[in-house]
Amino acid sequence: VLDGAYFTLLEQRMPELLRRDREAMTAAIVGSCALKAAVVAADEREAGRRALLNYGHTFGHALEAVTRFTRYTHGEAVALGMEMAARLAVQLGMLSAADAERQRALLQAAGLPVRLRGAAGFGTSELLAAMTHDKKVARGQVRFVLPRCLGSGEVVEDVPMSLVAAVCEAFLTED
Repeated sequence: VLDGAYFTLLEQRMPELLRRDREAMTAAIVGSCALKAAVVAADEREAGRRALLNYGHTFGHALEAVTRFTRYTHGEAVALGMEMAARLAVQLGMLSAADAERQRALLQAAGLPVRLRGAAGFGTSELLAAMTHDKKVARGQVRFVLPRCLGSGEVVEDVPMSLVAAVCEAFLTED
């Protein structure tokens, strides 16, 4: 949600990254660090753009909580959260289905999950309840970092929880 060119770099170099090619790894790490450093320097108190670094974390932290931090690593939970956030953004008309698919393909190419492993073991109500306890809740509203395109996102607070519930339900019940 920060830089479309960086996303494309990851897409193009994923095979090399998976082989741990030194040049590709250096390019990816330097690019990631530069993006994060620029955002943090411009917003030290997380009052604006820095919140975009939490992409995938609202759903991801909820997944970690309902699975008691035992089923997924933090990175896997955030990847699942990114998938859910992209689906929500598509439903809100913020993100194209094609961009959501590109993100899904990149996560899969990196070996990250985009679907739950096995039966959920929890329901939509538990997932929604966990979201309300997240540190990113502001004024009683769950805050989501949602993509507008690959390289642009925003923090959205006024998402109808009925739509969030529908996205969660579809995610939890798909084969």
